[in-house]
Amino acid sequence: MSGCFDLEQDLAFRRDGTATANVRIAVDATALAMAKDVNSKWCSTEKLLSSKGITGTAERTTEGRDEVCTVSFSGTTDDLVAALSNANIGGDKRQGVQLNRVGENYEFIVNFPSLKPTDKYANDPMAQGLRTLILAKMSGRRIAWAVTAPRIIETSGTISEDGRTATYSRPLASVLSSDQPTTFRAVFSLESPGMFEQFLNWFR
Repeated sequence: MSGCFDLEQDLAFRRDGTATANVRIAVDATALAMAKDVNSKWCSTEKLLSSKGITGTAERTTEGRDEVCTVSFSGTTDDLVAALSNANIGGDKRQGVQLNRVGENYEFIVNFPSLKPTDKYANDPMAQGLRTLILAKMSGRRIAWAVTAPRIIETSGTISEDGRTATYSRPLASVLSSDQPTTFRAVFSLESPGMFEQFLNWFR
């Protein structure tokens, strides 16, 4: 059986203040079918589109053994800041996707949780066995993000030669077996770099 899911998210921010995002999630169809309460709701833009100024679409398709959800949405950069300000995993704002305004710039952050058992479950054979089983099913799966803007100021990922795109990709099993949450961060500006900064980029 194939693994749990793949996640790819591409965000583009333009100098005129508009922004677009495309998210692709591929989930093992067998695993999805077992989660009956999730199956009919997992590919939806309802919550996102309830945010002011955000428009978009969601499309669900089948690719081999996967059910694939592709979500595309757009709005102004500040609309996306508001829409993603409360994004989290399990109610923990330290985990999930966030887009924040930082002075004149913007900061995109992803914190992905670990599945490593902690506290009383750290030495529990059943918890360890379940974790091993889950990680084995994630072989070949990955998570990936790309942020494109007029200027990437700094990132924990990889910056393109033109200084406009920050990317990050990691095997899903590696992410969820880590002791700490996996973090991708990109700080960007909607203003293009000056001539001197462009000159310096040629030598990076």
